[in-house]
Amino acid sequence: MKRTLNIWLSGAAVLMLAGLLIGVMTHQALAQAKGPADFDFAGGSQGKVTFSHEKHAPKHAKCTDCHTKIFKMAKGQRSAPKMAEMEKGESCGTCHNGQASFSVKAQSDCAKCHKK
Repeated sequence: MKRTLNIWLSGAAVLMLAGLLIGVMTHQALAQAKGPADFDFAGGSQGKVTFSHEKHAPKHAKCTDCHTKIFKMAKGQRSAPKMAEMEKGESCGTCHNGQASFSVKAQSDCAKCHKK
């Protein structure tokens, strides 16, 4: 009788631990899918630029598609990309080149990022 109870309690503990683990993993996956909160750059005379991970994430399967390949991931490193860099195909200009997405060089597209 005591052995049966121990087996039952062990099984229940394993099931509870598995449920907790699945819950934590699901929470992390959902949090990562949404991504970090939006953030703003001053944007100069054209107006501020708000970057949204949520809008960009569907175009890229993994965070590493952009992070470390295009943008470094160092704590506190969030300087505004410069238009001259983007026009050379760096930072945002890697994708916003007129082929993968609208071009940072096209003046008609400025308002897609800059909001006054």
